[in-house]
Amino acid sequence: MKKEYWINVKHVDNRLVIFLNGETVWDSGIVHDDPDIDASINITEHLIKHISHISELIFEGFNDSYNADKAEDQLNPWHFQYRVFSRLVDAAGNTTNEQDMLAPYNEKHLSNPNILAINNRYQIARKDGEFKVVSNALSQNFYN
Repeated sequence: MKKEYWINVKHVDNRLVIFLNGETVWDSGIVHDDPDIDASINITEHLIKHISHISELIFEGFNDSYNADKAEDQLNPWHFQYRVFSRLVDAAGNTTNEQDMLAPYNEKHLSNPNILAINNRYQIARKDGEFKVVSNALSQNFYN
């Protein structure tokens, strides 16, 4: 059995960029109308590369100037959904167990255009033979 670490991304509206230790591990590009994006990103090697240090995982979601009728003074929707988890894989390549490393994130809001909609940061450290989230700082900008 081996343990792998993954991020699953769905329903990106506008743009989501994922960084791990300063490197871009995934960038949705600019996307509109909440398409059903389903990306799976294996971050195991990125974590192992920095095994003796705390790793920083950052999700930056952007709300650009797009809106449904192209009016510049309207609020824009944004929607970001991601899940960070570990999985056990047997010798045949079958997943035997999955466990969330943090609470899955699934937020949809309206905000002013041209802003950083989310800036979610997680610190990940190796403890007791596996990677665990040891702290986080979540920020999001939306219209109340």
